[in-house]
Amino acid sequence: MPPTDPVRAVSVISTGSVEIHPEHVLGSTKPLYWWLLTSRRWLPARPINVYVIEHANGLLLFDTGQDRASVTDDSYFPGGFAGLVYERLARFQIGEDETLDAQLATLGYSAGDVDTAILSHLHQDHIGGLRELKGADLLVSATEWDELSRFAPQPRGYLREHITVPGLTWQQIRFEPSGDRRSRRSPSRWTSWATARSSCSRHLGTRPVRCPC
Repeated sequence: MPPTDPVRAVSVISTGSVEIHPEHVLGSTKPLYWWLLTSRRWLPARPINVYVIEHANGLLLFDTGQDRASVTDDSYFPGGFAGLVYERLARFQIGEDETLDAQLATLGYSAGDVDTAILSHLHQDHIGGLRELKGADLLVSATEWDELSRFAPQPRGYLREHITVPGLTWQQIRFEPSGDRRSRRSPSRWTSWATARSSCSRHLGTRPVRCPC
């Protein structure tokens, strides 16, 4: 008899939605800050997804969504030029019922039930639920974590004050090259996937689950 699949269910929840500029998706011949500060076009809103894996060994999240405080707290983003960049980068819509905890409740869970959360990377729309996960193990690639210590993390998309929150349990994981030739063409994409795949396998003790990134 084949072994029982330890993955009981995989669900998608959304912590609001976001509008971004078409240049963000399609690219532009204009310099980054030029189109970011001058573009007047916005794409239709798209959901900010979190992937929930119900596993025999616990509840796993892939990413944690956007923080509702980013639309309710005027001090959430930095001031000055960095703040202007964040204001022009994206427009968020996040209701009271679209926090991570509220969305988990639609599946019969709460943030306190989460055992492990894997962060594909540490930009704002992936780290929004961290403050609700003080009882979970948080996994991220060591390469991504090192970005927090580089010069000027805020203008590069890393809001350190919302990531290095007291009471969180972080684990930084380093990976050897996979040997997959595709990773040479798009290292960031395949590194994020490898982080999720290897972390699922290591911490849940089973075949990995491929999560969209």
